[in-house]
Amino acid sequence: MCGSLPRACSDRNGPWPPSARVTTWTSDTPPHRLHSVYSTPPSERTTMNTTGGRQLAAALKAHGIEQVFGIPGTHNLEIFAGLHSEGIRIITPRHEQGGGYAADGFARVSGKPAVLITTTGPAALNAATAMLQAHSDSVPVLLISPGMPVRHPGLGNGLLHEVRSQSGVFESILDTSVRVTSPSEIPRAVAHVFADMTAGRTKPAYLEIPLDVIEEEGPYTPVQPLPNELGLPVDRLTLLAANEALRKAQKPLIIVGGGAREAQWIVEEIAGELGAPIVETSSSLGLFRQIGWDEDEEDEEDEDDEWGGTRTSPYGLGAIGGLEVFHKILGEADALIAIGTELAPSEFWDPDMKLPETVVRIDIDRHRLIANASPSHALLADAEEVLEDWSMILREPEEWVEPGWRTKFAEEIEAERAKWHAPFAPLTDALNAHHESIEEPMVIVGDSTMACYYGVQLGVRLTRKDRYLYPAGAGTLGYSIPAAIGAKLAAPDSEVIAVAGDGGSMFTIQELMAAVEHQLAVSFIIVDNGGYGEIAREMLERGDEPTAVALGRPDFVALARSLGMEAQKVTDAAELAAGLAEARKAQAPRLFLMDEHSPTAEYLVNNPQFGK
Repeated sequence: MCGSLPRACSDRNGPWPPSARVTTWTSDTPPHRLHSVYSTPPSERTTMNTTGGRQLAAALKAHGIEQVFGIPGTHNLEIFAGLHSEGIRIITPRHEQGGGYAADGFARVSGKPAVLITTTGPAALNAATAMLQAHSDSVPVLLISPGMPVRHPGLGNGLLHEVRSQSGVFESILDTSVRVTSPSEIPRAVAHVFADMTAGRTKPAYLEIPLDVIEEEGPYTPVQPLPNELGLPVDRLTLLAANEALRKAQKPLIIVGGGAREAQWIVEEIAGELGAPIVETSSSLGLFRQIGWDEDEEDEEDEDDEWGGTRTSPYGLGAIGGLEVFHKILGEADALIAIGTELAPSEFWDPDMKLPETVVRIDIDRHRLIANASPSHALLADAEEVLEDWSMILREPEEWVEPGWRTKFAEEIEAERAKWHAPFAPLTDALNAHHESIEEPMVIVGDSTMACYYGVQLGVRLTRKDRYLYPAGAGTLGYSIPAAIGAKLAAPDSEVIAVAGDGGSMFTIQELMAAVEHQLAVSFIIVDNGGYGEIAREMLERGDEPTAVALGRPDFVALARSLGMEAQKVTDAAELAAGLAEARKAQAPRLFLMDEHSPTAEYLVNNPQFGK
């Protein structure tokens, strides 16, 4: 038997908890240990015999789950019967990958774990890409699937949906992969995976329930949600040393990732004290007022500081990690403060960033503290707690920041932004106009498409109340349509807009049916550039003749209408803005098709042979 905690031995027989694990629960843990960590106090227990599927539904209900995303199948019918009896709403996607993205969008916007339920084999594997995306972007999505029976007589004997090691697939993707072996283990396993998903850096998890266990009856004992881990204490000696190093900096720079979302106000306060501009990532876009865009919001009575700004000035540079000017700024900076970001090459488009000698990293995940860059000062704790402590000891810099440092690169940023953003100006102009015309928060859900990383990220003026959801880590195609559905379910009073390319949209276009079915007021914008435009551009840069990138496309407007959705083609910003206003008034889903006017798009449209 393993250790002192109520768990089964890891299949790896390694230390607990290993970095990635498949846990198979057993029932040999002493009862007093089960009670001390996992069980409800005896006075509050109600024990009865019921099936594994119904125990699962009850455990999900106990953990605050009111809706799940899922597709019923032959092997999970008892689970769906349990969900129905518990009154848990079921949102049915048209493909498990779309269901995973919808759960991802729901979790990002609500801040709560989301649940996806599939059947065995192909269905679970269909969801694997979405789970990889959730892992890359630290999103708490729980995938629950049946697995091969505990009493499976062997492998390769033709069981329906048979997979040699379904748990093993998810062990290779996720940090937490659990397989139970009896109905009574299910409530504890649910408590375990929820604790893993929400303690420290949020993350997805996988729970597998064998086919025979789903239908089998066993004693059910409710298990209440486990408390999150206690917050890590701030290392004050390291914080003091970091503060001293930063007092000497004349060109400090701050990079903020999604891990600092709850600390936005204090980050801006510290930026003002240090005179440090802030670079956002796609996960933190909109948190900080941007230089050039929001200068009119400054307090006119605040005197200018030596570095060309006031403590109420905008300090944001935007999500410019993909621009050449970012690396120029980074090369001049003599100190970097990285908060809640892994400094991923997928975000900053350079696997070998040149960093200054002073690098202060703040993260709740010890592994992320050294990802992609070794810090001179590493602070392992919640960003908000670190920054609050820091603000109390922050003193005036030993030497004033270089005059004009805050705005030194503003013109270069704007010039390069305009260069890449120009083909998408009609899209972003319409989104900005619509944003200014409404009071409610706006959630823009982007796909891995040029219209988003060159268009939305560089041209849409989001604010603190808004959200931008983007598949940054894994960079999956097809994310935006289903994720927008999940976002709308999480925030029904927000204005939710999905932006996809014509190529990526075809990965999950069928999920439009789910939006119609549930009458979710989401606007879906498809930007048509004739195929896989970014890949065509990269082929041309290499000197290759584009191959397999010019795509045949359906009549998107007719397709959407056939699903029961209003749809229209728009030609300019004014027409799109007017259409978005009409869709908002109608409170119904609507699709907009817009042509991209870029050299790459024209090249693909005029050369259909490059699709071969």
